[in-house]
Amino acid sequence: MNNLRVRLVLWTVAMEGVLLLLFAIALVEFIQQRETGQVEDILRLSATELNAVIDMQGSQYIVSSQETVDLRTRGVMAWILTPDGQLGYTIGNAEIYALPASLPAPGTMRDAKLENGTPVHLYTTKLAEGSRQFGTMVLAYPLADSRRFIGHIWLALGVGIPLMLLLSIGGGWFLANRALSPVIIITDTARRISNADDLSQRIDLNLPDDEIGRLALTFNAMLERLDRAFQRERQFTADASHELRTPLGLLKAQLSLARSRSRDAATLRKMMADMEGDVDRMTRLIEQMLALARVEQGGLVPFEPVDINSLLMALVEQYQPQARENNISLTLNRSSQVNLHVWGNAEQLQQVFANLIENGLKYAPSDGMIDLSITRDWQNITITVSDNGAGINPNDVPHLFERFYRVDDARARKTGGFGLGLAIVQAIVHAHHGSITVESKPDVGTTFYVRLPATTSPEQTSKKDL
Repeated sequence: MNNLRVRLVLWTVAMEGVLLLLFAIALVEFIQQRETGQVEDILRLSATELNAVIDMQGSQYIVSSQETVDLRTRGVMAWILTPDGQLGYTIGNAEIYALPASLPAPGTMRDAKLENGTPVHLYTTKLAEGSRQFGTMVLAYPLADSRRFIGHIWLALGVGIPLMLLLSIGGGWFLANRALSPVIIITDTARRISNADDLSQRIDLNLPDDEIGRLALTFNAMLERLDRAFQRERQFTADASHELRTPLGLLKAQLSLARSRSRDAATLRKMMADMEGDVDRMTRLIEQMLALARVEQGGLVPFEPVDINSLLMALVEQYQPQARENNISLTLNRSSQVNLHVWGNAEQLQQVFANLIENGLKYAPSDGMIDLSITRDWQNITITVSDNGAGINPNDVPHLFERFYRVDDARARKTGGFGLGLAIVQAIVHAHHGSITVESKPDVGTTFYVRLPATTSPEQTSKKDL
C-alpha cells in the first residue's frame, strides 16, 4: 500500500482498536470481579444471619419467616442439611429446586447450575453454635441478573467500539489530510521543478514551526542553494567556453595561416611560438579551473597546524627579488605574539597569499609598496595585504571574488589573468572556515583582510579533514 495517508489512518485505527479491545476486556473483568465480590459478601452475610436465627428442637429446624425476610429479599435461597446429610429445611426458592448434586467444600464458594439451568453462586458452611454442629447450610445466589448486566455491557462495547473506530477513521483521514497536504504541495513543487527544470520556484506556505514547516523551509533553502549552484555552473561554463574560444580561435588561425603557403623557418618558428603561448594560456586556465573545482568539492589534503608567521616570511623572501626589480617595497610586519598557528593545509594557504602578493606586484606602481601584517584577536588570526596602487572602483569591489571577473579586462589579458585567482583564494579561505574581505579606494590603494581560526597550540592532536 503506497498511500502514506491510508497507512497512517489504518495503523492509527488498528492501534486504537487493540487498545479499546484491551480496555473492554479489562473493564468487563473488573466489573465481573466486583459483581462476584458483592455476591460473595451477600452470601457470607446471609449465612451469618441464618446461623443466628435457626433453632433446633429435637431433630427439627425452626425458623421464623419474619427472620428470613431479608434473605428472601436479597434473592438468597438456602438448603439446611442434617448432620447425616439429609435435607432438613429450605428457605426461599430452595423449596422448588433440588439441591445441586455437586457442592463446594465447606467454607468455599463456586458457580453452579440448578436443575432448570439457572446459574447460581453456591456457598457451603457449617450450622453450629459454639463448638456444637447442627448440620450444614448450602446458600445459593442467582446470577441471572448479574450475567444479564455483563451481557449488556458487552453489547454496548460491541456497538460502541466499532462506532468509535469509524469516527476515528473519519477524524484520522481529516487530520492526515491536514498534516500531509504541505507534503503534497512540496511533492508537486519538486515534480514541477523536475519537469520544467526551473529552480526558481519556492514553496509559499504559511506553516507553523513544526516538522512539516521546517521541512518546507529546508526544501526552500535547498532549492535556493541548488539554484545558485546551477546559476554559477551555467555562468562558469559560459565563461570558460568564452575564455577557451579565444586562444583556440587564435591557434586555429595560426595553423591555417601556416598551412596556407610555404614560409621560411624563422617565420614558422615565430608562428609556433605564438601557438605555444596560446596552448600555455589554455593550460593555465584549465589548471585554475580544476584547482577551483577541487577546493569547492573539498579536495584538500588532511589539515595540520600551520605557522602563518613562517609561511609569510618564506613568501616575502621568495618575492623580494621581483619586488626589488620593480622598485616596490615588500615588507612583513609581525605580531609579538608567539602562537600564530592555524589549522589548515600549508600548500593551499601559500597559494592564497602568493596570489595576493602577485596581484600587488602586478598593479602596484613603481616606487610603490606592498605591506603584509599579522595580528591575533583571541580565536582568529588576521592577515592583511595592502598596496598603494591605483585602487579599485567601488562598483567593482562586490564582484572581485566572482569567477572570470576582471576589473580591467585589457590589463588582465595583458598580464595573463583569467579572473579566477581571487575566486580560488576565496574558496580556499572558506574551506579553512575563514573569511576574506577587501577595502579599496581609487588612487589610494587596496587592502585584503584574511581571517582564519587559530589553533590552541601547534601540537594539537586532533586532526580535521575539512
